[in-house]
Amino acid sequence: MTDEGGGAEGIKRANKMISRVAEEVMLSIFGRKSLDNIIQIMKEIYGLDLDEMPDKPRLFSEAMREIVGVSSVIIEDLIIENLYMKVGLEFRWKKGYSFPDYINEVKNFILSDGGGRLNGKE
Repeated sequence: MTDEGGGAEGIKRANKMISRVAEEVMLSIFGRKSLDNIIQIMKEIYGLDLDEMPDKPRLFSEAMREIVGVSSVIIEDLIIENLYMKVGLEFRWKKGYSFPDYINEVKNFILSDGGGRLNGKE
């Protein structure tokens, strides 16, 4: 018997899904060349690659704010909304929640039994 959602494979799957959605959103906003430049700056200045965002959402948020300015909030909102839609969660703004809180909530959902429904949807 295997644990569908949890464990190292589940975490890897959750991180991959979150990173993929973030990349899709940012690609649609910036285009490939600009996105590649943003990712390069993240790597050089913050030591952060896009696929590490699910484990370091606060650092990602800070890096985006420094790189693209206040519009980073809109980008984060789009990432969050797309993630919730992808996993089938109803999205609601929560008082006191920030980008990392929403990312962690989605990640925990994917790792839970509810996230087991996502197998085969990627």
